[in-house]
Amino acid sequence: MKLSARSAWPSEPSPWAQAVQHARDANPELLDLTPSNPTQVGLVHPGPVYRALGDPGGAHYDPHPLGLPAARDAVAAYYARRGRVVDPARLWLCASTSEAYTQLLTLLADPGDTVLVPCPGYPLLDMLGDLAGVRRVSYPLRRDGRWSIDLDGLDRAIARSPRARVLVVIAPGNPTGAMLDPAQWHALRARARAHDLALLVDEVFADYPLDPPPDRLRFLGDDDAPCLVLSGLSKVAALPQLKLSWVVMHGPEAAVTPLRARAELAADALLSVATPVQRALPTLLLAAEPMQRRIRERLAENLGVLRTGVRGQPLDLLPADGGWTALLRLPVVHELDDLGWAQRLLRAGVLVQPGFLFDLPAPPQVAVSLLTPPCVLRWGIQRVVECVGAVIDAG
Repeated sequence: MKLSARSAWPSEPSPWAQAVQHARDANPELLDLTPSNPTQVGLVHPGPVYRALGDPGGAHYDPHPLGLPAARDAVAAYYARRGRVVDPARLWLCASTSEAYTQLLTLLADPGDTVLVPCPGYPLLDMLGDLAGVRRVSYPLRRDGRWSIDLDGLDRAIARSPRARVLVVIAPGNPTGAMLDPAQWHALRARARAHDLALLVDEVFADYPLDPPPDRLRFLGDDDAPCLVLSGLSKVAALPQLKLSWVVMHGPEAAVTPLRARAELAADALLSVATPVQRALPTLLLAAEPMQRRIRERLAENLGVLRTGVRGQPLDLLPADGGWTALLRLPVVHELDDLGWAQRLLRAGVLVQPGFLFDLPAPPQVAVSLLTPPCVLRWGIQRVVECVGAVIDAG
């Protein structure tokens, strides 16, 4: 049996993944500063919230390809509580944002067409692009104090991509934490219109601002230009196990109507979202409010832990506008790159994510999760500082 070339991904663990597994097996006291699953770090809802999944109405199957009307109404109400008007008829429920990406890329681009994706960024988009049969061309983010889109670099990426069909924007960024200011949103819309690109905005972390300047904001709907906004329960309600996300279809009716019709056909073929989670969605999204407060409190506490821990030390905590990730910039010493530093820290009993996983540029950077239990992060950053000091002293 012959398998497709586009699914020929490496199946063997990378040397870094093997080193991490070995460290976990050898050191039960390894300080893991990388958790991204809120359910594994004590961030769970009260029992009654989960009992909403037992609604007896879930015993009956009445499929609606784009999602049950009551579930789409619940998502529209979620946006209304944030001052955004969303028409439930323009909502499409999927099982995950990964599925939403894959289906949207399939609907918006033909095999061999190009999708513009930010760099640095989350590597999952590479695999999702392969599944949809599209090419990825990266456009650069730049850091001038804070991260922002390099618009000249974006223009160069567009110029070398005559088959570009989709412009992906992630705000807040992962792992950069960058939100965009009004001027950047305007520039993105202008380029999308000028080059007939679909603008796809991933805002899964938008409910978790960290320390954004006043002019940084989440996406605002635009009725003049097509734009597709992704989010879902995994981040909004800290419920990654329930597998429900959504797409909001913004833009003029002439653009949205044919997309919605094709989305409905694709969704009818897959019918991926389970009835119980859709019926529970009004309860789950209301429960998201207190959970988000808990998470924001942890994010703020952990930022304080990091700021205190690196103060006066030869490493820096980089600014971030939002999200669950913090980036640490490490010193250039002994020709250590980000992987070299991550390996040193792993041997010292601390697990971080090396910057190469996200295509982060030099100087060396590592990522840590702000979901980490604060006591673990406190011990971990202390050990990071000690390791950095020992390497410098040895030099």
